[in-house]
Amino acid sequence: MEDGMNKRKFNTPEGEKQVFFKTGEFTEEEENEILDGFSKDSFKDLERKKEIMKTVCKKPMSKESQFTNGVNPLCQNDGDWMASDEQSSEMEVNDFLYALIRMIKPKTVVETGSYLGEGTIAIARGLEANGFGRLFSCDVIGDRVEFVNKQLAERNLFLETAQVIQCKGIDLIKQIGSTIDFAFIDSSPEGKVRGEEISALIPYLRPLKMFALHDTAPQHAQIRAMSQKVDLPSVYFNTPRGLTLYMKK
Repeated sequence: MEDGMNKRKFNTPEGEKQVFFKTGEFTEEEENEILDGFSKDSFKDLERKKEIMKTVCKKPMSKESQFTNGVNPLCQNDGDWMASDEQSSEMEVNDFLYALIRMIKPKTVVETGSYLGEGTIAIARGLEANGFGRLFSCDVIGDRVEFVNKQLAERNLFLETAQVIQCKGIDLIKQIGSTIDFAFIDSSPEGKVRGEEISALIPYLRPLKMFALHDTAPQHAQIRAMSQKVDLPSVYFNTPRGLTLYMKK
């Protein structure tokens, strides 16, 4: 067994499997909950269960430098930001989304890529504080959709203010149609996918309305290259992972 690692075994329909947990990452009870759930499911889903459990167990935020580690040449002081893991938005980006929603007062908001819901909840809280507006979010992974909807329900935000649907971002945009006042594009790490979402979004986005694109820092080469081809007024926020805000003319 590797130093700092705890090996656990469990049974699946495919036979006995084993997995390593970092020592101290979860309590024994939490590890058992993960393994019990996956004794009935496929081993390939274990990592999804683990990432969800990190949020369920309310692990503390970490310095962003733990995840980006200086890879953004434009933002070398990345330890000044906070994040919960390598895929979540920076905590400060979520704070910005909340404040932006409060300021621009959108009625219909779309988010592509809910992940574990930190950005989703920030946007929904902004809409709730405004007293109107709805958020339609999506993710292609069912476990995430179920988890985030549960988080929304626990905050009395589900359905009336926000909901997450299991589908692709481009399909969600087309489904909502020409009433979109704001969008947060934060789905696939592939620039092509996000580019297709933006191409679908712009005709539906109402004039003088905005959308934000996450992961536009230099280390995200595909998304950054795509972001620079969007022919709309924009401003780049120099966060560790990068955020670009666009406005439709």
